[in-house]
Amino acid sequence: MRRKHRGERAEGDDSYGHVLKYTGVFGGVQVLKILMDVVRNKLAALLLRTSGFGLNGIFMNIGEVVNSLTNFGIGFSSVQRLSELYEDGSQEDLRLFVGVVRTWSLLSALIGAVLCVCFSGLLDWYYFRQTGESHTLEIVFLSLYVASLPIEAGECSILKGVRQLKKIAGVELCCAVSTFVFTIPVFWAFGLRGIVLSLVLCGWAKATLHLSVSLRLFRYRVHPFSRRVVRVGLPLITKGVPYMLAAIAGSLTTALVFGFCLAGATSEIGLYKAGYGLMVTYAGMVFVAVEADYFPRLSSVNHDVVRMNHAINQQIDVCVLLMAPLLICFVLAMPWIVRLLYSDEFLPVVTMAQCAVFYMFFKAVTTPVAYTALAKGNSLVFLAVECVYNAVFVVLLYSGYHRWGLTGAGVSLSLAALFDLLMICSLYRALYRFRLRGSTLRLVLPQGLLLLCVVLASLSGSTLLKYSASLPCLALSLCLTWKMLRRR
Repeated sequence: MRRKHRGERAEGDDSYGHVLKYTGVFGGVQVLKILMDVVRNKLAALLLRTSGFGLNGIFMNIGEVVNSLTNFGIGFSSVQRLSELYEDGSQEDLRLFVGVVRTWSLLSALIGAVLCVCFSGLLDWYYFRQTGESHTLEIVFLSLYVASLPIEAGECSILKGVRQLKKIAGVELCCAVSTFVFTIPVFWAFGLRGIVLSLVLCGWAKATLHLSVSLRLFRYRVHPFSRRVVRVGLPLITKGVPYMLAAIAGSLTTALVFGFCLAGATSEIGLYKAGYGLMVTYAGMVFVAVEADYFPRLSSVNHDVVRMNHAINQQIDVCVLLMAPLLICFVLAMPWIVRLLYSDEFLPVVTMAQCAVFYMFFKAVTTPVAYTALAKGNSLVFLAVECVYNAVFVVLLYSGYHRWGLTGAGVSLSLAALFDLLMICSLYRALYRFRLRGSTLRLVLPQGLLLLCVVLASLSGSTLLKYSASLPCLALSLCLTWKMLRRR
């Protein structure tokens, strides 16, 4: 296995073919997941309507907030150490460290569940004080969902650390199927009362699927009462705390959006969540390979400025090449996509999603750059940048939503992403000597201008102008993408 692994690395980790291969593998799985989501969201929209979507989003956010407070960043910080042990070929050390990861994952799962139960009343007050309804018992039951999240993250980190990328892709596909299987029958049988039950079933189904693969590689052994195992895991906590705090900032930002900016109105939250999901969840299929494949590659060259800049610019090229035509298609087909994925009740999110399209375009440039601080082990820099971005995001969203409603929320998403792009590129240029290549800029700017033309034409209200201007832009974007891929 070691000989094959090194051969694969020698074949060309630095090639565009390698980047496209794993972006294609994970992107292909993501397409299949999206097809499952199309059916699931359509049925869920009919069964739950906008208020049910909002309630589902609130419960998911509660789970994310509690999990981010208690997972210690183990799922992320352990990948680098697991990868190093795998590269060294020390099977015994690797096996022992897997036990450490699983032990801390179990401890964080227990802590998270207890915390969710203890603060269920406070969480109920914050999220539902405007509605006059009590969901305390449901939040208590949600603790079972919270407990599943660290288990899943720990097992996934083990698979990433030992480079089982194709198996991760297969598990992701199975998770999508299980989500559909456990969600729709529960929604049909219990309606709004089945939302938490569906989250619990889906959470543990995902954890079980990851375990079913990782247990074939390493036997399940945990030592929660071993001082030595706990002590060995402390460096993971130290390294993972900044990442955990960044996750907390992100979760609390969503909590502020739901409970403060949108004032807990479940219908508005449902519409916002649908619009955000259209641009971020579905269009985000391009990014699924970034953490699994790109981050380990970037980490391996982080001490070489030339190779680091090459890896970053290379990943930006691929993300923009794949993202730009996809976003143009999304803007053109947005009314049909909303009807397909949801229902006519969700049509108010069309303009929001079209205005938010640049959120994902800017992220195609920002995301590869943003991993530089983590690859260099400067997690405090990553944390500071995330906190500043989230603060600006909340201010922009609050201002945009209260001035122009959901359309203003879409504009705010794009402006927040632009601020993030400018901040990260400027800061990392000073700290890490990051440079955008001229060839990358010549790729990004034309695609961005084409996307801007399509968005303006779509917002004009004229069907003739929309298609007469947008279709040539789409054709030109596809030609640029094809030409660049052939050249690479």
